[in-house]
Amino acid sequence: MGTMVQQSEYKGKNMMRFLWKLLPLGAVLMLVSCVSSIRQYYPDFFHTEDNIYENRALHFLIVYKGDWQLYTNPEDMDKGSRDFAVQLNKRGAELLFTGATVDGILGSRGIAINLNEPALDYAMQVRELNKDDIQDDSGIVEFYAGNYPMAKWTYSMYNFRFAEFFFNAGTYDIRIAFWTKKESFDNFLPVFEEIISTVSFTHGL
Repeated sequence: MGTMVQQSEYKGKNMMRFLWKLLPLGAVLMLVSCVSSIRQYYPDFFHTEDNIYENRALHFLIVYKGDWQLYTNPEDMDKGSRDFAVQLNKRGAELLFTGATVDGILGSRGIAINLNEPALDYAMQVRELNKDDIQDDSGIVEFYAGNYPMAKWTYSMYNFRFAEFFFNAGTYDIRIAFWTKKESFDNFLPVFEEIISTVSFTHGL
C-alpha cells in the first residue's frame, strides 16, 4: 500500500511475532497439507463509491466514514499483510481486509474465525496471549454499537495505539482494529468508535 502507517505496523520481527500471537491457542487448527496460496473463506468487498465494507458471507457491513482505502484481496495487499494472511489462513482464520486513510495517518484491519466464543471471552484470550508485548494496556470494556454489544480493547504497541472491537456474527468471532500514532490516538478514538457503530447485520443476526 505504501502508506506510512502500514509500513510501520509490519516493520521488524517483533511486530510479526506480535501478529502471530493474535489468535488464542485453542483456535490453532491442523491442516491436511501445507497451503502456499491464501484462501478466502469469506469473500468481501470495499465499495469505494460509498466507503462501505461489506461481507456477504458473514452478513455484516461497516461504513468507513472518511477517506479510506481498504484492500480485501490478499493479492492487492503489501507483503507484510500477505504474510500475516498466510499465517492466519493456516490456523483457520482469515484476514478479511487491511487498509488506511489516504494520508496514511489511520489504519484498520479485520479478522474472522469461526470459534463461536462470546466476544468478551475471545477478547480476553487474545489480550492474555499478548500481555508481554503490550504497553499502556487500558483493558477491555463493554461497548455498544447502537444496541449491539461488543468488547473494546485499547493498548499501545511500539509507536502506535490501537482500539480493537470484538463482536459476533452468528458463530463467527470478528475483530476490527484501528490504529494511529500514540500522540494522535485521543483525537481519533471518537472517529474509530463512530465507524464501528455503523456496523449492521444483513441476515438473521
